[in-house]
Amino acid sequence: MYKMSFPKTILKVEEVNFSYNDYQKTLSNINFSVSRGELLGIIGPNGSGKTTLLKIISGILKPGKGNIFLLGKNLNIFSIKKISKYVSVVPQDTWIAFSFKAKEVVFMGRIPYISRIKGETIEDYRISREAMVKTQSLPLSEKNIQKISGGERQRVFIAKALTQTPQLLLLDEFTSHLDLNYKYEMLNLLKKALKEEGLTIISVFHDLNLASIASHRLILLNEGKIEKIGTPQEVLNEENLQKAYRVKPILINHPDLKVPQVIM
Repeated sequence: MYKMSFPKTILKVEEVNFSYNDYQKTLSNINFSVSRGELLGIIGPNGSGKTTLLKIISGILKPGKGNIFLLGKNLNIFSIKKISKYVSVVPQDTWIAFSFKAKEVVFMGRIPYISRIKGETIEDYRISREAMVKTQSLPLSEKNIQKISGGERQRVFIAKALTQTPQLLLLDEFTSHLDLNYKYEMLNLLKKALKEEGLTIISVFHDLNLASIASHRLILLNEGKIEKIGTPQEVLNEENLQKAYRVKPILINHPDLKVPQVIM
């Protein structure tokens, strides 16, 4: 269970700009905040800056201008180890060049907590195993991470991220390699963690319909800028999508969930 002393606003992004070169900005004037227990989806066409934004939030990249506040404090004051105690990341590419067992990859999530003097504890192993049970990756424990399917590897990496016991979970198209049944099982698992453990999630989605179903709010990025931020109903409309994706979409309402669904 999360500590009650933590502020309600988990993350605040203020006037963030970023560029990989001197000729073109990748992100311009990005402003938003995320509250505890919220799932914020990030959508937009390829090249709009979605993955770059996640890398800035996680501390992998430094913004050219602007500030990131994590738990009320500027991200610049945190060490990478300290950030890893609060923020975990599931990347889009989960390939590992070494032949670790799946359980060893999951246990890497405990590295920020392991003392050089005391080493691993029974609690570390308990948390690691529990995350594998939750993600249905426990049967993969002894398997070579290089020799399992992309979907199985994705579940292992979600388990690793949960093993970090983060306050903020960053997901980059985490369902991209998952079969339909596992896709919704993982989504339900994460929604349960939002409610019961106070977890906060920022997730990049390629699938607009899944984003609409999963997210409390959406950020629509277009050419490195926020085109629109709001509920799925506020973001997923013909005008916004046509601006960002350059096509005229057809939208319907989900018959049960009453959220927009996009037919391109």
